[in-house]
Amino acid sequence: MKKTMVLLMALLMVFATVLSGCGSKTEDPGPPPEDVINPGGTLGDGNTEGSDDSGDVYDGEMLEGAVQVSIGQGDGETYTVDMYNNAAVNTMLGYLTSSTLLFPSTEYDEEQGFAAHNIRGTYTQDDEITVTDIKAGEIYLFSGGQLRLYFKDVAGANITATPVGYFTETDDLTETVIADHEANRDDIWGVEVYFSITKMID
Repeated sequence: MKKTMVLLMALLMVFATVLSGCGSKTEDPGPPPEDVINPGGTLGDGNTEGSDDSGDVYDGEMLEGAVQVSIGQGDGETYTVDMYNNAAVNTMLGYLTSSTLLFPSTEYDEEQGFAAHNIRGTYTQDDEITVTDIKAGEIYLFSGGQLRLYFKDVAGANITATPVGYFTETDDLTETVIADHEANRDDIWGVEVYFSITKMID
């Protein structure tokens, strides 16, 4: 009988320990995987010439329908993006393939109206301009390698950056970005807004 009681007490102590562990805070998962920090190794791996096999030569002022962007995970809202024909954009497009690329934004500023991600690589600043007022849907690359989508109109922004392109449809862009940000508040990797990018031109 005494042995049974000792065994029962030991089991109760183990059970209590397990329960207390279940109630504790989840462990830090560590840094996000590479495909979250720098999706697919694309958009900036230090190669300023883009991929060797792209073979793309762009000679127009605008690259209409250059990419499609989906906001949110899964079947998110999809938008078409026209891009400027400049050296920085051509480098970005050289990294992309026709496969859909997960491109999460890790910085979000609702007051300034942008979602951003730092992309690796060296991009020319030859086409950098100063912009006073920004329209919702415009995309800019900053000298430090930060790529920003502005999802709101921003008057008096006075930024200096390289124009990348703009969303051709912006009617519900603000609401869609804000809604995805709200949905990701507890994201384990700290992603503010999820984007997926698909290159649409050869």
